[in-house]
Amino acid sequence: MTMLTTSTQTNPTRSGFNWPAPLENLSDIKVVLFDLDGTLHDDPRITDFYARVLEEEMVDGTGRGLQNEVADVIQGRHPAAQIGSFVEPSRGIAISAPHWVAEKALDWNGNPVSLLDDSLLGPIQHDGALRYLGDQWQIIGALAARRGANAHILRDAFVRARRFGNDPSTTLIRSEYLDEVLHRLSQGRRFLLATNTTEELARPLVDRLRLQPPFEIIRFDARKPAGCSELISHAREQWNIAPSEILVIGDNLWNDLLPPAEQGCRTVHIDPLGTDRAARWSSARFDNFAAFAAALKELPDEC
Repeated sequence: MTMLTTSTQTNPTRSGFNWPAPLENLSDIKVVLFDLDGTLHDDPRITDFYARVLEEEMVDGTGRGLQNEVADVIQGRHPAAQIGSFVEPSRGIAISAPHWVAEKALDWNGNPVSLLDDSLLGPIQHDGALRYLGDQWQIIGALAARRGANAHILRDAFVRARRFGNDPSTTLIRSEYLDEVLHRLSQGRRFLLATNTTEELARPLVDRLRLQPPFEIIRFDARKPAGCSELISHAREQWNIAPSEILVIGDNLWNDLLPPAEQGCRTVHIDPLGTDRAARWSSARFDNFAAFAAALKELPDEC
């Protein structure tokens, strides 16, 4: 029997956190909000392309070795930057914040850095200077920024990577479980989709995925994490539903799941990188989309 990894903690330390109920049944869910990249679609060729372009195009060879450094972070070998931590690129430091409050800092060689009398002390802000290492896109971008890549270089590489993924000559990788998951969750529920990618770059992928049933709202350039809270507030007002009647499914705790959890929504964390193996910050956590699909088969509508 496939078991759910569900949250059991009742007193999270992040101020104002409204702990999401465990994902024990689906009977109360009226709206399901999905993330796109890393959730409904996952293609490592596209993020690999992103890293490769940055490595090749950054000036004066500053990108050299970027792909190896990304691999070191993902595999836990980096002396400072760890999956689920934050990076301040301009200062070249990594911040550990397991409870979303800066606790300690390391320089890029792994040496401790004092945060006393530092503006980075206290709760991590969604609109601050820190970059969260929560998925491959973020890891690549943060490490490139630490090496000096500016917003223009990062944007150009991102656009090229998305266009590579959208090119008809690039074979679509579509999860064999996608239709099954959407069908299981669709019964009497509204579907929403939010992605931080612009419509020009994300619409071709959405169309190629042939998502059924149709989604009532697709929010491109969603500007998550703040935009996630805004979309949920919009859904609550439009359909007169409570936060506990909304289920949010994503792979990035910081962008996709923490804001709705703070509002009282239930959340599912698709966590292939292992950012939260103990499922402290979600209603349920799965290693990958296939594991989530397997669990859905056994999750009752009523309990």
